[in-house]
Amino acid sequence: MPDVIKFYSVREPYGCFSNFSKHKVFIQTTWPTTEHYFQAQKFLDMALQLKIRAAKSPMIAARMGRNRSWPLRPDWDDAKDDIMRTAIRAKVMQHADVRETLLATGDAEIVEHTSNDRYWGDGGDGSGSNMLGRILMEVRAELTKDGPFDELANPLPPPWIKHPETGPAFNRMEDGSWRILPLPSEPAVSRSCRRPEKRRLSGKMYLEPESWREYRTAEE
Repeated sequence: MPDVIKFYSVREPYGCFSNFSKHKVFIQTTWPTTEHYFQAQKFLDMALQLKIRAAKSPMIAARMGRNRSWPLRPDWDDAKDDIMRTAIRAKVMQHADVRETLLATGDAEIVEHTSNDRYWGDGGDGSGSNMLGRILMEVRAELTKDGPFDELANPLPPPWIKHPETGPAFNRMEDGSWRILPLPSEPAVSRSCRRPEKRRLSGKMYLEPESWREYRTAEE
């Protein structure tokens, strides 16, 4: 393992660390990428947040977030680091591939290597703050020590993230678990009237960790 791991493009090694990577995250609602979530938080106007959430690509979301004709929230400079932490923690917790890639970096320094950003990246010449890389290393430490992930030794993503093909077909059980109810690939046909029936098949049970409380509250 190299002492320094550099990332930037989603098409290159460690591309899953990029906020442009195609990993949906659930934070109050589902966001197409962490870039969509991060850019939307720049604004207190819910209508603007929804516009960014609907952007067809993270690049478009980023451009919308940089639109200075829209009113930037007054505390943005103070809030942005914690907002990025929220995004990265959600992405790592909800996606096993990202989590495993992050853990596999060991003690290596993680650097977003780009001349396009001197705050989140290293500025291209190492003089930048590399805040995104630093947050990734913080989250890596939380995974291996007593941190927000401690109660999830082997964290599972929420069922609506792990099985997006099922849509909203989930039952909330009295014991606090979730039951996935996927639709069959071929609908059953009623013998009496030959009409498709909305028959659903019981799926895997998920016990809800305490840290999933925000998902349940948002969904309800």
